[in-house]
Amino acid sequence: MFWLLLLGGCYSVRSGEAPPKGMVLVPAGNFVMGASQEDGLLGIEVGVDQVPRHTLYLKAFYIDQYESTVSEYREFVKKKHYSEPSLWSSSSGQTVEEYEAVSDISSVDAEAYCNWRGKRLPTESEWEKAARGTDARKWPWGNEFSRGITNTIESKLGKIVAPGLFPIDRSPYGVYDMGGNVMEWTSSWYEPYPGNALKRDSFGQKFKILRGGTWTESANPFSRTTHRFPVIPTLAQPDFGVRCAKSAR
Repeated sequence: MFWLLLLGGCYSVRSGEAPPKGMVLVPAGNFVMGASQEDGLLGIEVGVDQVPRHTLYLKAFYIDQYESTVSEYREFVKKKHYSEPSLWSSSSGQTVEEYEAVSDISSVDAEAYCNWRGKRLPTESEWEKAARGTDARKWPWGNEFSRGITNTIESKLGKIVAPGLFPIDRSPYGVYDMGGNVMEWTSSWYEPYPGNALKRDSFGQKFKILRGGTWTESANPFSRTTHRFPVIPTLAQPDFGVRCAKSAR
Protein backbone atom coordinates (compact mmCIF):
# COMPACT_ATOMS: atom_id res chain seq x y z
CA MET A 1 0.00 0.00 0.00
CA PHE A 2 1.19 3.51 -0.80
CA TRP A 3 1.23 6.14 1.93
CA LEU A 4 1.10 9.59 0.45
CA LEU A 5 2.68 12.77 1.74
CA LEU A 6 1.55 16.09 0.32
CA LEU A 7 4.68 18.20 0.12
CA GLY A 8 5.25 21.34 -1.89
CA GLY A 9 2.03 20.92 -3.83
CA CYS A 10 2.76 17.41 -5.10
CA TYR A 11 2.48 13.85 -3.92
CA SER A 12 5.53 11.81 -3.05
CA VAL A 13 5.57 8.18 -2.01
CA ARG A 14 6.62 7.57 1.57
CA SER A 15 7.00 3.83 1.14
CA GLY A 16 6.92 1.52 -1.82
CA GLU A 17 8.00 2.56 -5.28
CA ALA A 18 8.78 6.25 -5.72
CA PRO A 19 7.40 8.12 -8.73
CA PRO A 20 9.72 8.20 -11.76
CA LYS A 21 11.82 11.36 -12.01
CA GLY A 22 9.76 14.36 -13.11
CA MET A 23 6.44 12.62 -12.56
CA VAL A 24 3.80 12.67 -9.81
CA LEU A 25 1.52 9.95 -8.56
CA VAL A 26 -2.23 10.17 -9.06
CA PRO A 27 -3.54 7.57 -6.60
CA ALA A 28 -6.20 5.00 -7.36
CA GLY A 29 -9.80 5.89 -6.61
CA ASN A 30 -12.98 7.51 -7.80
CA PHE A 31 -13.33 10.97 -9.26
CA VAL A 32 -16.09 12.96 -10.94
CA MET A 33 -15.63 13.35 -14.70
CA GLY A 34 -17.57 15.70 -16.94
CA ALA A 35 -19.78 18.68 -16.25
CA SER A 36 -23.39 19.65 -15.64
CA GLN A 37 -25.57 22.71 -16.16
CA GLU A 38 -24.60 23.77 -12.65
CA ASP A 39 -21.08 24.42 -13.95
CA GLY A 40 -22.12 27.08 -16.47
CA LEU A 41 -24.18 27.87 -19.53
CA LEU A 42 -24.68 24.70 -21.55
CA GLY A 43 -23.31 25.08 -25.06
CA ILE A 44 -21.21 28.12 -24.10
CA GLU A 45 -19.25 27.57 -20.88
CA VAL A 46 -20.02 23.85 -20.78
CA GLY A 47 -19.87 21.88 -24.00
CA VAL A 48 -22.78 19.57 -24.80
CA ASP A 49 -20.21 16.77 -25.18
CA GLN A 50 -19.01 17.29 -21.60
CA VAL A 51 -22.23 16.13 -19.92
CA PRO A 52 -23.32 14.38 -17.83
CA ARG A 53 -21.17 14.24 -14.75
CA HIS A 54 -20.29 10.66 -13.97
CA THR A 55 -18.11 8.90 -11.43
CA LEU A 56 -15.15 6.83 -12.63
CA TYR A 57 -12.68 4.62 -10.81
CA LEU A 58 -9.12 4.82 -12.10
CA LYS A 59 -6.11 2.75 -11.16
CA ALA A 60 -3.07 4.62 -9.88
CA PHE A 61 -0.86 6.20 -12.52
CA TYR A 62 1.96 8.67 -12.90
CA ILE A 63 1.89 11.81 -15.00
CA ASP A 64 4.59 14.32 -15.94
CA GLN A 65 4.62 17.25 -13.55
CA TYR A 66 5.44 19.62 -16.42
CA GLU A 67 4.74 19.77 -20.14
CA SER A 68 7.53 18.43 -22.34
CA THR A 69 9.93 21.09 -23.59
CA VAL A 70 11.54 21.82 -26.96
CA SER A 71 14.86 20.64 -25.56
CA GLU A 72 13.41 17.30 -24.45
CA TYR A 73 11.64 16.76 -27.74
CA ARG A 74 14.77 17.73 -29.70
CA GLU A 75 16.67 14.91 -28.02
CA PHE A 76 14.00 12.49 -29.26
CA VAL A 77 14.21 13.94 -32.78
CA LYS A 78 17.99 13.56 -32.88
CA LYS A 79 18.23 10.06 -31.40
CA LYS A 80 15.32 8.60 -33.37
CA HIS A 81 15.99 10.58 -36.57
CA TYR A 82 12.40 11.78 -36.32
CA SER A 83 10.94 14.66 -38.29
CA GLU A 84 11.15 18.06 -36.64
CA PRO A 85 8.00 20.12 -36.03
CA SER A 86 7.39 22.49 -38.93
CA LEU A 87 7.55 25.37 -36.46
CA TRP A 88 11.29 24.76 -36.05
CA SER A 89 11.97 25.58 -39.69
CA SER A 90 13.52 28.98 -40.35
CA SER A 91 10.86 29.54 -42.99
CA SER A 92 8.16 29.53 -40.30
CA GLY A 93 9.30 32.94 -39.12
CA GLN A 94 8.94 31.80 -35.50
CA THR A 95 11.59 31.85 -32.78
CA VAL A 96 11.55 28.62 -30.79
CA GLU A 97 13.30 28.60 -27.42
CA GLU A 98 14.73 25.39 -25.95
CA TYR A 99 13.13 25.97 -22.55
CA GLU A 100 9.56 26.51 -23.75
CA ALA A 101 6.90 23.82 -23.99
CA VAL A 102 7.15 21.93 -27.27
CA SER A 103 4.31 22.46 -29.73
CA ASP A 104 3.28 21.87 -33.33
CA ILE A 105 3.18 18.10 -32.89
CA SER A 106 0.45 15.65 -33.84
CA SER A 107 -1.06 12.83 -31.81
CA VAL A 108 1.11 10.42 -33.79
CA ASP A 109 4.22 12.44 -32.89
CA ALA A 110 3.23 12.73 -29.23
CA GLU A 111 2.62 9.01 -28.93
CA ALA A 112 5.96 8.16 -30.54
CA TYR A 113 7.73 10.58 -28.22
CA CYS A 114 6.15 9.22 -25.05
CA ASN A 115 6.85 5.64 -26.10
CA TRP A 116 10.50 6.56 -26.70
CA ARG A 117 10.63 7.85 -23.13
CA GLY A 118 9.25 4.55 -21.82
CA LYS A 119 5.90 6.15 -21.14
CA ARG A 120 2.57 6.66 -22.91
CA LEU A 121 -0.04 9.31 -23.51
CA PRO A 122 -2.57 9.71 -20.68
CA THR A 123 -6.15 8.73 -21.36
CA GLU A 124 -8.72 11.49 -21.38
CA SER A 125 -10.04 10.39 -17.99
CA GLU A 126 -6.54 10.22 -16.50
CA TRP A 127 -5.80 13.72 -17.73
CA GLU A 128 -9.00 15.08 -16.22
CA LYS A 129 -8.43 13.45 -12.84
CA ALA A 130 -4.85 14.73 -12.75
CA ALA A 131 -6.17 18.23 -13.52
CA ARG A 132 -9.16 18.46 -11.17
CA GLY A 133 -8.61 15.95 -8.40
CA THR A 134 -11.63 14.51 -6.62
CA ASP A 135 -13.58 17.70 -5.87
CA ALA A 136 -14.84 18.31 -9.45
CA ARG A 137 -13.19 21.74 -9.71
CA LYS A 138 -13.68 23.87 -12.83
CA TRP A 139 -10.01 24.80 -13.21
CA PRO A 140 -6.90 23.02 -11.92
CA TRP A 141 -6.48 25.61 -9.13
CA GLY A 142 -10.15 25.89 -8.10
CA ASN A 143 -13.49 27.31 -9.19
CA GLU A 144 -12.58 30.93 -9.86
CA PHE A 145 -10.55 32.51 -12.64
CA SER A 146 -8.65 35.79 -12.76
CA ARG A 147 -6.21 37.15 -15.33
CA GLY A 148 -2.61 36.12 -14.83
CA ILE A 149 -3.28 32.72 -13.29
CA THR A 150 -2.32 30.83 -16.44
CA ASN A 151 -1.02 31.39 -19.95
CA THR A 152 -4.17 32.10 -21.93
CA ILE A 153 -5.20 35.11 -24.03
CA GLU A 154 -6.04 36.98 -20.82
CA SER A 155 -2.36 37.01 -19.82
CA LYS A 156 -1.51 38.88 -23.05
CA LEU A 157 1.87 37.21 -23.51
CA GLY A 158 1.06 36.04 -27.01
CA LYS A 159 3.50 33.13 -26.90
CA ILE A 160 4.35 29.78 -25.35
CA VAL A 161 6.43 29.98 -22.19
CA ALA A 162 8.53 27.66 -20.06
CA PRO A 163 6.53 25.07 -18.10
CA GLY A 164 5.93 26.06 -14.49
CA LEU A 165 6.13 29.81 -15.07
CA PHE A 166 2.60 30.22 -13.65
CA PRO A 167 2.78 28.71 -10.13
CA ILE A 168 -0.95 29.11 -9.42
CA ASP A 169 -1.81 26.96 -12.44
CA ARG A 170 -1.23 23.80 -10.44
CA SER A 171 -3.57 20.87 -9.93
CA PRO A 172 -4.35 19.17 -6.59
CA TYR A 173 -1.59 16.65 -7.37
CA GLY A 174 1.01 19.30 -8.15
CA VAL A 175 0.79 19.11 -11.96
CA TYR A 176 1.53 22.44 -13.66
CA ASP A 177 0.08 24.22 -16.70
CA MET A 178 -3.01 22.09 -17.21
CA GLY A 179 -5.01 25.31 -17.54
CA GLY A 180 -2.85 27.04 -20.13
CA ASN A 181 0.29 27.30 -22.25
CA VAL A 182 -0.30 24.43 -24.75
CA MET A 183 -3.06 21.90 -25.21
CA GLU A 184 -2.00 18.33 -24.54
CA TRP A 185 -2.74 15.15 -26.47
CA THR A 186 -4.47 12.20 -24.86
CA SER A 187 -4.74 8.66 -26.20
CA SER A 188 -8.55 8.66 -26.19
CA TRP A 189 -10.85 8.72 -29.19
CA TYR A 190 -13.69 11.23 -29.25
CA GLU A 191 -16.74 9.42 -27.88
CA PRO A 192 -19.94 10.49 -26.05
CA TYR A 193 -20.00 10.06 -22.30
CA PRO A 194 -22.21 7.40 -20.70
CA GLY A 195 -25.75 8.77 -20.52
CA ASN A 196 -25.20 11.37 -23.26
CA ALA A 197 -27.63 10.91 -26.16
CA LEU A 198 -25.76 13.32 -28.42
CA LYS A 199 -25.31 12.05 -32.00
CA ARG A 200 -22.29 13.28 -33.98
CA ASP A 201 -20.57 11.98 -37.09
CA SER A 202 -17.29 12.91 -35.42
CA PHE A 203 -17.77 10.32 -32.67
CA GLY A 204 -15.85 7.08 -33.08
CA GLN A 205 -12.26 6.33 -34.00
CA LYS A 206 -11.79 9.45 -36.10
CA PHE A 207 -10.56 12.16 -33.74
CA LYS A 208 -8.22 12.11 -30.75
CA ILE A 209 -8.84 14.36 -27.75
CA LEU A 210 -6.67 17.30 -26.73
CA ARG A 211 -7.05 18.65 -23.21
CA GLY A 212 -6.07 21.81 -21.38
CA GLY A 213 -5.97 25.52 -22.06
CA THR A 214 -3.69 27.31 -24.50
CA TRP A 215 -2.01 30.64 -25.06
CA THR A 216 -4.15 31.14 -28.19
CA GLU A 217 -7.59 30.93 -26.52
CA SER A 218 -9.53 32.38 -23.59
CA ALA A 219 -9.62 30.66 -20.24
CA ASN A 220 -13.40 30.37 -20.24
CA PRO A 221 -14.31 27.83 -21.48
CA PHE A 222 -11.11 26.49 -23.07
CA SER A 223 -8.99 25.99 -19.96
CA ARG A 224 -11.71 24.36 -17.86
CA THR A 225 -10.81 20.88 -16.66
CA THR A 226 -13.76 19.39 -18.54
CA HIS A 227 -13.15 21.00 -21.93
CA ARG A 228 -12.69 18.54 -24.82
CA PHE A 229 -11.05 19.33 -28.16
CA PRO A 230 -11.30 16.60 -30.85
CA VAL A 231 -8.70 16.71 -33.61
CA ILE A 232 -7.52 14.50 -36.47
CA PRO A 233 -4.56 12.48 -35.06
CA THR A 234 -2.19 13.56 -37.85
CA LEU A 235 -2.80 17.30 -37.44
CA ALA A 236 -0.15 19.47 -35.77
CA GLN A 237 -0.70 23.08 -34.69
CA PRO A 238 1.39 25.74 -32.87
CA ASP A 239 -0.53 25.14 -29.63
CA PHE A 240 -0.61 21.30 -29.61
CA GLY A 241 1.83 19.90 -27.04
CA VAL A 242 2.42 16.82 -24.92
CA ARG A 243 2.62 15.53 -21.37
CA CYS A 244 3.32 11.83 -20.82
CA ALA A 245 1.92 9.32 -18.34
CA LYS A 246 2.85 5.89 -17.01
CA SER A 247 0.89 3.15 -15.30
CA ALA A 248 1.73 2.53 -11.66
CA ARG A 249 2.53 -1.02 -10.62
